Order: sequence, then C-alpha cells, then structure tokens
Amino acid sequence: MPDLRIRRRQFLATSVGLAAAAVAGPRSVRAAANDRIGIGLVGCGSRGTYLLDQALAAAPGQIQLVGLCDVWTQAREKLAAAMTTRLPGQTPTLMSRHQDLLNTPGLDAVIIATPDHAHCGVLVDAVRAGKDAFVEKPLSARLEDAVRALDIVQTTDRIVQVGTQRRSSAYFKAAEQYIRSGALGHISKVETAWNRNIASWNRSADAVRPQDVDWEQYQMDLPRRPFDPVRYRCWQWYYEYTTGLVGLLGSHMIDVAQWFLDDPYPASAVAIGGNVAWKDGREISDTAEYVLEFPKGWLLTFSSRLGSGPEEDFEVFYGKDRKLDSRNWISRTAAHRRPADAQDVTLAMPPDEGRSHVGNWLDCMRSRQAPNAPIQVGFAHAVACCLGRVAERTGRRVRYDAGARRIVET
Repeated sequence: MPDLRIRRRQFLATSVGLAAAAVAGPRSVRAAANDRIGIGLVGCGSRGTYLLDQALAAAPGQIQLVGLCDVWTQAREKLAAAMTTRLPGQTPTLMSRHQDLLNTPGLDAVIIATPDHAHCGVLVDAVRAGKDAFVEKPLSARLEDAVRALDIVQTTDRIVQVGTQRRSSAYFKAAEQYIRSGALGHISKVETAWNRNIASWNRSADAVRPQDVDWEQYQMDLPRRPFDPVRYRCWQWYYEYTTGLVGLLGSHMIDVAQWFLDDPYPASAVAIGGNVAWKDGREISDTAEYVLEFPKGWLLTFSSRLGSGPEEDFEVFYGKDRKLDSRNWISRTAAHRRPADAQDVTLAMPPDEGRSHVGNWLDCMRSRQAPNAPIQVGFAHAVACCLGRVAERTGRRVRYDAGARRIVET
C-alpha cells in the first residue's frame, strides 16, 4: 500500500539532503531588535492570509514582506493588492514556485500555508536554504514525508514552528500544569471531537483556469495527473493531499493530549468512516471515528461529523479521581455516585499572554530559543494522524513501529 511504503525517490532525496545539510553552514541571523525580518509567504489562501496578518500584528513595523508565492495567479495577486494599504512602500515579488522565493534577496523566513501534501517538501527546501519557517498543521499527509522533514530540520539550526497554536495559549498551558499535577489521578481516556453541519471545503472552481495555475508545481512529488480545478480548489476532499478528518480537524486536540500526558507516539489505531452526509464527490469521510492507543496506558478517541451541528470542538480528560472538560475547564469528581460533599473545581485561567503562536515564532527567531511547537511536536501529531488515516482506509488495526518509524498492520 502507498501509505506503508517509502517511495524510492524520496528515500534517495533524503539521503542526499542529509549529506548536503551536514556540510552547509548556518545562515546569519538578524538579531538586532530594530532590524526588519524578511518574510515570504508560500500559499496565499485564507489560512496564509491569516498567518501573515498575525505576523504583521505581532511585529508592527518590523516585517519586510519579501515575496508572495502561490501556484494560482489570482490568489497571489489578490493578496498583493490587499497588502498595498497594509504595507505602503513595500512591493513583494510574486511567483508560483517556492524555490524562486527561497532565492530572493533579503529573505529570512517563510510561512508555509500550502495544502498538506506540500508542507514537508517546502519546509525541507526552506531549511536547506538557511531560512526559518512556520509550517501549518498537520505537518504532513504521509508519514514518510514527516520522517524526512524531522531528520533534515534536526541537522540545521533553523527555527521551525508547527501551527498547532494551542501550544501558545495561556489557557492550555494552565490546564497542562493542572493535569500534570496529578489532580485527575491516572488518566485512562481522552475523548475529543470536532463537529459541523456544513459541507466543509466545498469551494467553487469556476474561476480556476489552467493557464493561471502552475499545476506541475502544485503536485510536488505526487504522481502526475491532468489538470483538475476541483482537485485544486477542494484539495481537502482527496486522500492524495491530506489525511482526512483526523488531520484536518483532529490534529489540534490530538496534539494537546500528547502534550498534556507527555506520551507523543500512539502504539496502535483503529478507525471507521464514510460519506453519509454530503454526496458531492469527496473521497474523505464526512463522518468518522478513530481510537488511538498510547504506550502509557490510555486511549484517545476522536469523533467528527460534518452532517450535524452545532459546530463544536472539545476535549475531555477522564482520570480515576476526576475529569476535566475543555468546554468550561471544570474539573469534577469521577465517583460513580456523586458524593454530597463533591467539589467542582474551575481552573483559574491566567490572562491571555497577548502573544500569538506566530508571535512566539518571531520572538524565537530573534532569541534563537526553541519555539512552543518545534518540529518534534509536529512529527508526533503527524504519526497519530497518519496512523488514523491508514486505519480508516484499510479497515484494520494498525500500529506504529517507533524503532523503524513506520506504520505496520497487525
């Protein structure tokens, strides 16, 4: 199965890349507080626009927008027009290929907001070019891509932040401290869900013309297909580009559980899903259930449906003594019959630190300290999401071989 094999050309590229990274020296860092940071954006859609806005808000007057890169002409030109009022006097270079952006003078770092299948390829090229990077979650659509990215990034001194932004939330940091205090007792299960009542990722492709899309670049190292505007605009529908619901929606909550319980790699997974709500041509399930087993003796369930609201995501930690619900951050006794003197505990949440996840990345670019969600964090949630993807697609229980860093069927 494609999910369980490392493609030969990727393996060879990894070997060559590691050798190249070993001899490449570290790039100089702009550390002076009054220096502008040269930023480039790869992926000018809604998410990329949001992340760029976060960077501009976190470092007002300190960002030089060096380039805007997107395979679709309309996307990059639209964002460039919007930036003329946000950044008067700045004229970022526009291009379709991230390799050209990486060669642009004055570039210090890139924000990567491409479809999931391209995350790791762009990230690897960026750090090899001596650039820091912010890469959206989930880290990858295939485990072999995440392995390659982890190995190559770790040979460099680049600051890489993965986009699981709850790692930078004061609320989640406080909850982590509470759980690690042992207040819940042994945690046997973490229940997570993200539900909607919309045909998520159903976008019109009417305006997408083949002459306006660098289709070869879009496909990266995937097998070549004829141009398809629907596959471009609705890429989240196709397993070729994503893990499906477990990564698109579940990665945030899975990451939090791995973080709080300090247990990064699941041992095994089972899953089931299907298209029961939206008959619009999508491959990925619109309704699915996943169960992940972790080595320290707990289960994580992720449930997702796109056919019944309200839109809601939540995470509940079930301990032997108490449970904690992320919807209200209230801890309640886990006794079978609630004692008369049972006390609910509402976590004392600190005020928000006022620093976004992108802001943390920019701070770390200055200090050269590790960010809140480094590459190792992204790799951990990639293992979980890819494991869930394979379990759902095969209908079998699959496990993660941590020594070989691969997924195997049991």
